Amino acid sequence: MDVSSDIKNIKGIGPAKAKLLSKLGIHSIEDALYYFPRDYQELSPLTFKQGREDRTGAFPCIVTGIAVTKKSRSGIYITKLPITDGKNKGYAVFFNQPYLQKTFYPNQRLLLIGKIKKNFGIYEIASPEWIKFEKNVPIEIERIRPIYSLSKGISQKLIRNTVKNALEISSGPEEILPYGILKRYNLLSLEKAIKNMHFPQSFKMLEKARERFVFEELLLFQLGTGLSRYYVKSEKRKNKYDIFDLKPFLSNLPYSLTSGQGKVLQDIIKDLQSEHIMNRLVQGDVGSGKTVIACAALYLSVKNGFQGVMMAPTEILADQHFHTLKRLLSPHNINVDILKGGLPDRKRKKLLMKLKNGTIDVLVGTHAIIQKDVEFFQLGMVITDEQHRFGVKQRENLVKKGQHPDVLVMSATPIPRTVAMVLYGDLDISTIDTLPPGRQKVETYVVQDFMRKRVYDFMVLEVKKGHLAYVVCPAVEENELDIINVEQHKDFLKKEYPNLKIEMLHGKMKQEEKDRILKLFYSKKTQVLVATTVVEVGVDIPFATLMIIENAERFGLAQLHQLRGRVGRSSLKSYCILISGSNQGTARERLNFFMSCHDGFKISQKDLELRGPGEFLGVKQHGFNEFKFASFIDNTEILEITQKLADAILEKELLLLPEYQNLKRLLDKKISI
Repeated sequence: MDVSSDIKNIKGIGPAKAKLLSKLGIHSIEDALYYFPRDYQELSPLTFKQGREDRTGAFPCIVTGIAVTKKSRSGIYITKLPITDGKNKGYAVFFNQPYLQKTFYPNQRLLLIGKIKKNFGIYEIASPEWIKFEKNVPIEIERIRPIYSLSKGISQKLIRNTVKNALEISSGPEEILPYGILKRYNLLSLEKAIKNMHFPQSFKMLEKARERFVFEELLLFQLGTGLSRYYVKSEKRKNKYDIFDLKPFLSNLPYSLTSGQGKVLQDIIKDLQSEHIMNRLVQGDVGSGKTVIACAALYLSVKNGFQGVMMAPTEILADQHFHTLKRLLSPHNINVDILKGGLPDRKRKKLLMKLKNGTIDVLVGTHAIIQKDVEFFQLGMVITDEQHRFGVKQRENLVKKGQHPDVLVMSATPIPRTVAMVLYGDLDISTIDTLPPGRQKVETYVVQDFMRKRVYDFMVLEVKKGHLAYVVCPAVEENELDIINVEQHKDFLKKEYPNLKIEMLHGKMKQEEKDRILKLFYSKKTQVLVATTVVEVGVDIPFATLMIIENAERFGLAQLHQLRGRVGRSSLKSYCILISGSNQGTARERLNFFMSCHDGFKISQKDLELRGPGEFLGVKQHGFNEFKFASFIDNTEILEITQKLADAILEKELLLLPEYQNLKRLLDKKISI
């Protein structure tokens, strides 16, 4: 029977059961085959004596008498069936199922599955599942029993029987992977993999079945990103670059580029010289100097007659970029402007007119840039910062504002290689692997909250030197228990240290107020800034030498690293002090790791392992939530194998071959979603 056939074609599934199964997304035979267990139970045949009260077991037994039903005082019908395992006597106990009296008979052979306990010397198995066996037929036990996710009205038995019958009456889905790939990588066929996902012959075979689906999933993903990369590279450059002289720009910088910055800049120049448009990710550790690279790319774009745009996820970061770009590009007659939400209509219209007629060379902004009425004269360079904070559609909408513009993505969060392969598989990747000279390591300490006064006394000493300090708290809401909130903390510090100039900054403030407070801090009119993680990226104040983080155990390692990166941005000796209310094993171990490690890539990898991709990135990112089997933490080897295989398939155009057509059809289906 064809796998697309209705589920009602399976024996025992009528309209009522079909309706129940539809709630689990099971409408067809194929749906049943792909409704994989959420867990597995190991069952070995046990005697009553070997059974445990806290663990489900499988008990082969014989019925020794007639089942008797009695009604309890509370109105519950209790049916007791006398049984033996050959050595010990006991009862199977059923509740509110008096009809079972007629189901069993003496000397009948059963397999009972449930938990066993001893009551007054008699063994009892309450509410067991049961399987009948005919005389002279050996009792076969599924040693590994599938456990499925259920909904109301559906039992494990119903799902198991549905899947068993589906496997028996259908030929199964068509094989997706070509025979050559199955053989080369020692993978199970699709039919065998499905059978072993539901009813594994052994745990080894279960692992082989999972491996097959991990491989298939990652290969499809790699083919998808590979095709995206191929399409980008096949796009012929519309914006021709003739001017590549960066000497005027570089000679005007107050510092020389590091070797790492120089290598990345050469990658960008090669992209701009090629026939195809640029689609590149630039990543590096905190303070490695990514912004100046973006600046150089924008300089080249404008000098070749095009406009550039830089989009940042927060207004604070957009402001920081605007001031940096204006400072570095204005001396070269490049007009830089900023577009943010909340701009008065008159000012906004004037800015948009200047953008459309080409008066503005470089525009900086937040997601306000992607609105429909924002039009460019000739957009040639698109730069997005902290890209994984944007939705896929947002980035696409920005790119569409130009005719195949060059794209540069800046990631302030160092990204482990496997994450980069998944998150940015369609981009070429450049890494700035050096830090500017003269930067000192930020001394990092972890202290318990009873040492808070000593920490703040040290803060006073730093401020007396003319330096600035951050105090970061994890929440603003007053109703969050056990978290020191920003407002309370500012009031506490003002009361304890009345001579210090203290201000507060958090995301719920109006933009004008945020701007005012940051200007006060930058000009040293504020000495201590109590803030939430709005200062995580984009705040670049060289005089800040102390970062105090309250409730540090509440932050991810990558986030702590970003916060630590707000200090130590000059040759001044800087400190990061983590105050933790938890001295428990895991939290303490995590913070101690952070204290001893200053490598952003190692920190990101550790954070990824501890928290998983969703929390690590702070978003539900396209690319991660589509994996049902694969994990780029656990399956790094397969991830790399499938990347090489996908590249070879695309390069040799194997998808055109007959044996690759099922794979191609599934790929086309996934790409179109």
